[in-house]
Amino acid sequence: MIEVVTKNNEILRVDSIDGLMKDAHDFNFMHFIDYKPNELKWITDEFGIDFEIMNHYKDIEISSHFLEDDTQAALHISLPFYNSGMKFTEEPIFFVLSEKTVFMFTSSESDKFFGKNYKNKSTIIKNLSDPCLIFKALIEFISDLYADITENITKKIKILANRILIEKQYLNSDTDVTTGLKFNNLLLKESLMETRRVFSMYKKSRMERIYKIKETVETELSDLNVVSEHIQFNFDRLDDLKENISNKIEIEQNHIFKILTITTMSISVPTLVAAIYGMNFENMPELKAVYGYPIVIVVMLISILCPLIFFKVKKWF
Repeated sequence: MIEVVTKNNEILRVDSIDGLMKDAHDFNFMHFIDYKPNELKWITDEFGIDFEIMNHYKDIEISSHFLEDDTQAALHISLPFYNSGMKFTEEPIFFVLSEKTVFMFTSSESDKFFGKNYKNKSTIIKNLSDPCLIFKALIEFISDLYADITENITKKIKILANRILIEKQYLNSDTDVTTGLKFNNLLLKESLMETRRVFSMYKKSRMERIYKIKETVETELSDLNVVSEHIQFNFDRLDDLKENISNKIEIEQNHIFKILTITTMSISVPTLVAAIYGMNFENMPELKAVYGYPIVIVVMLISILCPLIFFKVKKWF
């Protein structure tokens, strides 16, 4: 799937590059969804675009996330989102900037999420006719995306904390839920750090002299710094939650241990007495005593009550 914005501000959607052959250079914005090798080759042949960044985007060096030469600048960002199964994940998104066109490459999964949750913003971006304004809107969109996802995770943490700390309702799955939220927050933080680095590199690039959106980039970087602080706050809250859950588990384990100790101490002596007189030896004179049976019963009851009284004094129950 290919979406394009022409210089006449028309929006075209085609399934393949065959629909783009005519007046191929009459576009300000091209969005390739689930791009194919033959489409990249066509762009290279028509526009002279270098796609080296797509071959090295998994490298950790900043040079693998931002590349530029005299005619283009290529950016790679791994944006986080919720896929169709509501699983938090991230996928690479590429932007290639030339003097006259902005190229964007995404997967259908991420495009579906953006189209569903940011329909108005997507429409605004695709209605812009100037490549500089389009890229500016894309940067603003990315900043809003991080803020919204951070807010979503914060809301989930708040609901979980309210149930555990205020309502005192703890579930066995809460430990896994907390771990999952912490992983999502970590994924978000790593992605945000990468995005900030790429934006900072763009500010110093030669392409910025053409697009002239440095002020917007600096504003969005400032907003992303605030988002980063909220992400760190989420880590702190999750650490507190995990510690609280661990304390609750420890208290429950101690309670169970106390119950087992009380039960064991209360039944061990009566069980021993019953076992002795249940051995049926012939030479057991007390078995012939007139009050032997009630005496043994009383001894067994006392042996049960004594531990209970002792642990009650110790406030074990």
